[in-house]
Amino acid sequence: MFDPQQSSRFLRGLGFGSPLPEWAVVLGTGFAAIEDELQLRARVAYSDVPGLPTPAGTAGHRCRLSQGTLAGTEVLLFCGRYHAYEGFAPRELAALPWTAHALGARKLLLTNAAGGLRGGLVAGSLLALEDHLNLTGINPLAGRERLEGAVPFPAMAGAYDTELRARLLAAGKRCGEAIESGVYAALAGPSFETAAEVRMLRALGADAVGMSTVPEALTARALGMRICALSLITNVAGGAADSHEHTLRAGADNAPRLARLLREFLAG
Repeated sequence: MFDPQQSSRFLRGLGFGSPLPEWAVVLGTGFAAIEDELQLRARVAYSDVPGLPTPAGTAGHRCRLSQGTLAGTEVLLFCGRYHAYEGFAPRELAALPWTAHALGARKLLLTNAAGGLRGGLVAGSLLALEDHLNLTGINPLAGRERLEGAVPFPAMAGAYDTELRARLLAAGKRCGEAIESGVYAALAGPSFETAAEVRMLRALGADAVGMSTVPEALTARALGMRICALSLITNVAGGAADSHEHTLRAGADNAPRLARLLREFLAG
């Protein structure tokens, strides 16, 4: 169970939050290589932090928090996240952005692996999120007890910061990476989408689909954080390549270019 006060006290005791981080980054599949470039101040596994939910141990998810300097910027790196399909309660899906905010970060970069829906979005494509569709049936802000520091009814229009997205696109251009912009649809998973669901998602205006990110964006928005989000397209949704193993392989194959892009973005 997520106990925000207990976890934040413990992390501050380890030196997290000092100096104040400018950015928090949630590293999804394919993005973790950037950890190797961090000038490390502190690191801890989620499982060793009292008050944080114990990770489910899904393959490919390291589940640890680091703080240090990267590209001249003080950052928190959350390597691995909590997913609804692992059995975590909605409030537990708020753990990472709430922790980032409690440790002083006010800008949040969310990254993920996703299936492409829009024509031209194929394995290896990059998509900067400009909006989302929450089709999970889950909202971490719901409940009788309000998440501390979060407004109860946050406006979600403009949640994905246009200035930060422009900075991401500019970083991509400097790296020779063509980054598209579009809408991310979140489903609860863990099953991949049927052909009928893919047709539905396209009709709803989604450009990519995945199983994460949106609960974190909802939480961060309610806390007043500025949000930027980036998807690595690992497959065409609804195709023969739909599998967790394929997603992990695609993430590993693209890791060097993703690390280069994140470094350029943070240097900004």
